[in-house]
Amino acid sequence: MGKKFMKLVLLVGAVYLGMKYIFPIVLPFFIALVLARVLFPLAGKAERFCRGNRALSRSLVYLLFLLSLGLICAGLLYLCYRMGSGCVRHVNFIVEQVQAFSGECCRKVEEISGLAAEEVGEKIGGVVNGMSDGAVEISKEAGAYILSFLAKALVTLVAAFLMLHEYEYVIGLFQKTWAGKKAFEILRHMKNAFGAYLKAQIIIMGIITAICVAGMYLSGSSYALPVGIGIGLFDALPFLGTGTILVPWTFIDVLMGRYFAGAVHFLIYLVCTCVRQFLEPRLVGKTLGVPPLFVLMSLYIGIQVYGGAGVLLGPISALLIYEIWLINTQKEEA
Repeated sequence: MGKKFMKLVLLVGAVYLGMKYIFPIVLPFFIALVLARVLFPLAGKAERFCRGNRALSRSLVYLLFLLSLGLICAGLLYLCYRMGSGCVRHVNFIVEQVQAFSGECCRKVEEISGLAAEEVGEKIGGVVNGMSDGAVEISKEAGAYILSFLAKALVTLVAAFLMLHEYEYVIGLFQKTWAGKKAFEILRHMKNAFGAYLKAQIIIMGIITAICVAGMYLSGSSYALPVGIGIGLFDALPFLGTGTILVPWTFIDVLMGRYFAGAVHFLIYLVCTCVRQFLEPRLVGKTLGVPPLFVLMSLYIGIQVYGGAGVLLGPISALLIYEIWLINTQKEEA
């Protein structure tokens, strides 16, 4: 019993160190292998049209993939450009609205707290200046992160191209060893489990989006549908959630005297939080075939260990530990 416990502890430690430090390093090559695996069947079909020329068919398929990816990125950049240019054209109106809104907030705070509106404005100005100074540092970090992301993306794309051309050789290297065969077996099981996990998350996101849209209609919002959908999508992001939008919105509603709207927005936040906490362990547990308590533990521990990314890395780490333990147990019994 003690020996098995020590093995389990070592396994958990190895998976943690691997997911925390090794996985980010090899992630570009893992994504490249996945891309090569997805494009390989298409390259096989294209080879017939290229008269058996394998290099040409795979190059053409990869070129089409890059063109599709480029079109998607160009569309997103164009959308951001249109939104940014719209803000620039109406910058004076936006500034006037912000000033009017801040002045109204200061007057409301004066009514509630008894502080002079000028004093409140000065305090808010100090906070804004501090935030602007912090924003400069954040922008520097964001710039470094973007450069790092672009470098990793370039490595991924080049590696995917090379792996696609040498796909049989790369797969053959793994299949020649016992560890490689077991790694592919684990990845196959995890692929099925991840698909089930993703399906559960989409169901939860759909339910929360429906709650947000209904709540926005109830609050009297003129843009209930797009705003509700936006908040629902926001909730699916690991680092954020509905509270990032609805809690400040509730606070502003109270300051502006819109108490009913504020109550509705806060109620939406509470309902969405309870729904996610209730459904996530059950739906994910049902799709993965494990008790909801284990799923809840993997989510909680994952967030504590990995941060926001633990929403994904927590269940993946738990599943990886389970698969390796199962393989090790089968090997000992054989």
